[in-house]
Amino acid sequence: MTEHSTAHPPGLFGHIGGVEVTLLSITQAGTLGAPVDYVTARRADVPAGTPEVSVDRADSADLIRVPVSVVDQLARWWWTVRLDGGEYQASQMRDGQVLIGTSDSRFVWGDGWDGNVRDGWQRWVDAEGLDATATRHPLQAVAWKAMNAAELCDTMEFWASASWPLTRDEAQKLAVDRFGWTIEVEDGTSYLMNTVSGFTVTDVMMIDHKNVMMDLSLDVSDTIRDVTPESTAFLGDAFTLMVREGESRWGTPTMTDFEDTVAAHWDVAGGARIEFTFLPKGLTAMYETPQGAELSRKSGNR
Repeated sequence: MTEHSTAHPPGLFGHIGGVEVTLLSITQAGTLGAPVDYVTARRADVPAGTPEVSVDRADSADLIRVPVSVVDQLARWWWTVRLDGGEYQASQMRDGQVLIGTSDSRFVWGDGWDGNVRDGWQRWVDAEGLDATATRHPLQAVAWKAMNAAELCDTMEFWASASWPLTRDEAQKLAVDRFGWTIEVEDGTSYLMNTVSGFTVTDVMMIDHKNVMMDLSLDVSDTIRDVTPESTAFLGDAFTLMVREGESRWGTPTMTDFEDTVAAHWDVAGGARIEFTFLPKGLTAMYETPQGAELSRKSGNR
């Protein structure tokens, strides 16, 4: 059952130790070896003494992973916003602004809108003075998985530290030895598979040129079958954490935003390139080798 309020901010929330806390994400058991489902929050927002979930990788000291079992009233709050004759849904608030969205092109006015007919349109507007009603939607379970931000950046740094150039076979062997990924052979061709993370798509795409690796890319979240506001918020939260972690390691990324695709990329030491991409149906990551990046520059693709 939904609940209504005129004052509650939009976003993901839960009560921990009797205190309502803004949550950054929900993660499923098994990710990074976690034994239970957990939520991630800012440590400063959570009462002292709250139980923590131990995982295989360290995360930012500013964040804490809390078992879902100790979170009460887990819910996502949405706003229905009435603005200039239109009615919009809002799922996020940041720096005094809310992200409003609509699937009705009649209500897409002025500048600042991103989107298309298939996925709808979104834009940020000032929250102050909005005519809005907040609705609470209780959450029962974690529906999707995404790679932990620190794990993803560690994976990219492993590839950045490799002794390039490498052949396709050499890169596959490194991945098997380091990550426990597997190789499947079909019609005499070997394919690298990330069978560890448990995502919907396990294929790791590998592009080589004259037997020298150019780039590799992989899904870093489940594939969303039916795009919903909840799935978009989940992927957006995970993507934000991934970019934030990458920025802490490699500096400010170059961001591109085209229709329903958002990408962050970094040119890293040695001439390589790392890219994280948000799509409505999932998140991907790519490592472009120094040789691949150089070929892209020479061909005018950079």
